Amino acid sequence: MQGLAKTTKHNYKLSQEDKNIITLEYYLNRKKENIEDLCNRYNISKQTIYNIIRDKKNQKQLNEYINQTRNNFTKKTSILIDKAIDRLNEKIENEEVNAKDLVTTIGVLYDKNRLENNQSTSNNSININIKIE
Repeated sequence: MQGLAKTTKHNYKLSQEDKNIITLEYYLNRKKENIEDLCNRYNISKQTIYNIIRDKKNQKQLNEYINQTRNNFTKKTSILIDKAIDRLNEKIENEEVNAKDLVTTIGVLYDKNRLENNQSTSNNSININIKIE
């Protein structure tokens, strides 16, 4: 509770940083126990937590954090996938990979690459037949 400024005996004024942390923790683990844990840790009511969550300023900062985290994750996974492909190429050249493992690996890498680029990993189709008389 570093950023908490005590205003009365049992009331604390939350800093914007504390509100950001509470918002992130709420969205990262939306379980009843988590909300109670947040209440106890920050000595605030459930209603205060819900008010913080609904605050548009906190929502904007949360979205920025999520986007930043997603971009960092995408960059790191892209590097790991490139390394895995290089290693796979070495094993293929040395004939150290069997066909089954190779097909599985290619499928997983293909799916991850599509997910990384916000593309579908499955083919879904809907057929609608309308009979007009």
